[in-house]
Amino acid sequence: MPRPYDQQHLEALGAQLHLPVTERTCPICGHATMRVYHREKLGRTVPAWITYLWCGNCHAYSSSFSGAGRKMVKSDPLLAEYGDRIAEVFRDPERLLKALDGYWKAGRLPPGDLPAPPRTLRAGEPRGHSRTDL
Repeated sequence: MPRPYDQQHLEALGAQLHLPVTERTCPICGHATMRVYHREKLGRTVPAWITYLWCGNCHAYSSSFSGAGRKMVKSDPLLAEYGDRIAEVFRDPERLLKALDGYWKAGRLPPGDLPAPPRTLRAGEPRGHSRTDL
């Protein structure tokens, strides 16, 4: 049965942001089976992403919203399969994660389509520039 990560688990996951998602370990079961799914949320004043991060072994998960800026999801097999009924799937975490696991195993949610995790700026570093740009 899926269960959401608590704050302590999220902090442990946050400490692994420098790793590709496929190399991160689940803070609950310890397996390196982390997976991620991004979905565009349209119909808002600003495009947004809904992100699900879950463990393919124990199905612990977290979800979040963030601004999408100009980034777009390259493909969304869940939306393609369920279309207007997609809200039903999101209401049932067990059904959602089972479907997403199937897409992941079939290679339809490739980690290469994912954006890099957000980077924390160092004190004095100008916004909009990376350390390598300076």
